[in-house]
Amino acid sequence: MKILPVALLYFALSALRAADAPAKQPNFVIIVSDDHTYRAIGYNNPDVKTPHMDKLAAEGIRFDRAFVASPICAASRASLFSGVFPQQHGTVGLFRSPFLNSVVKEKRFVTLPAVLEKAGYHTALYGKSHLGDPTEFGFAEGREIEDRSDVETFAEAAKFLAREAKSGRPFLLWITPRSPHLPLTPPDAFMDIYKDADIKLDPNWREEPLVQSFFNQAPAGEAISFRDNKNLVYPQAPAGCTGGPPRNESQMKEVIKAYYAEVSFLDSQIGTLVEQLKADGLYDNTIIIYLSDNGYFLGNHGLGNKITMHEESVRVPMFIHSPLLPVRNSRSDALVSSLDVYPTILDLAGVPAPSQLMGKSFRPALNDPSAVVHDYVVSECVGIPERRLGVGHRMVRSDHFKYMLSSSDEEAFFDLRTDPYEMNNLIADPKLKDEIDRHRKMLGDWSAGVGEKRMSQEEVEATKPESKSRDSSSASEN
Repeated sequence: MKILPVALLYFALSALRAADAPAKQPNFVIIVSDDHTYRAIGYNNPDVKTPHMDKLAAEGIRFDRAFVASPICAASRASLFSGVFPQQHGTVGLFRSPFLNSVVKEKRFVTLPAVLEKAGYHTALYGKSHLGDPTEFGFAEGREIEDRSDVETFAEAAKFLAREAKSGRPFLLWITPRSPHLPLTPPDAFMDIYKDADIKLDPNWREEPLVQSFFNQAPAGEAISFRDNKNLVYPQAPAGCTGGPPRNESQMKEVIKAYYAEVSFLDSQIGTLVEQLKADGLYDNTIIIYLSDNGYFLGNHGLGNKITMHEESVRVPMFIHSPLLPVRNSRSDALVSSLDVYPTILDLAGVPAPSQLMGKSFRPALNDPSAVVHDYVVSECVGIPERRLGVGHRMVRSDHFKYMLSSSDEEAFFDLRTDPYEMNNLIADPKLKDEIDRHRKMLGDWSAGVGEKRMSQEEVEATKPESKSRDSSSASEN
């Protein structure tokens, strides 16, 4: 009979030791697609068939108001890795060298993979880097993959997962598919999904844009440019539909079908990846985060490409999925920035964050989807063409207002509750003067905080015409 108390004590001590033992660090799979606008995913648009991403979002937490630090590929990616705005790390457009200088040579900023590596994580990036060799800026392994179908990218991801399933160490796998970036070349099976689809154009669709700086994807005062113009959209494009806008209504609908088909193909590849996580025994301890480097215009405002501060350009689909989440099957209206991904991952991993970060962890919204993360978020695209620092667009996006400022000092103000397609500029509305001034101050405070620099008109003129070649390994794409 004396054995019983001893046995109870043993089990109590065992339970106490288990409670005191550190929890196993989660794995992270981050999927950053290319040019995926927030309206082109099934849970936001039933015209788009994305059953796998819809399921992941439904079982996890989706963030319906996620914005990027900059709506251009290299700048956005450099901000994701460094946690700071483009004007801080230096890559404001497509050139990778300023980012590499500030991170590798000057060591002013430490990247997310480098921080996790020191904390015992094994890190890898496979897919479109846009910043060169990922091992140069903190990843333990990985490479730029040129395969536009993303088949090779997901094959490398599968190999990585199979290896890490045997290692027992925590990992960060950063997957960067090229889809749905132009040229649009989806497999026929996915084009067939949309063959007879009744595509509806958004209310702000135009055949060509207004001639104002906010719709100008070139420097202020220069001719409007469309980076799409010299790119094939997809091989089977109908006559007159192989370049960028202007396009008529029927042509635009064909482009959208091909774009949606690319998104659906990517969705199927993500579905296969999730099945592998399960088969490798990694699923239960892995956090999946999906977002895009920027959005994309599909004829909205008469534009192709991205680069401006409109919702189609700066707002992206984003969701988090994991059995580890404290709250699941939910959605959040919190304003979040792509700069928040870095501190959130560190927070979830239990790793201290460096002081450089301009974002904040949105972990509170994972515990309570109604939690507020930011009162406002900021985005900038101020280096088009490259090296004309300060040339372009900036925005402040608050709960339901947006303030936009161009490098030619034109302003716009939108009430997104009544005008979600940003068609009615209220900057001259006297009833909104206080709100407009409040948003001007927000942008001014941000500008001072990042040490914003803007070229004078004389300096801009001195850079024309540009003759320097781009130094990015894939700078022909943005």
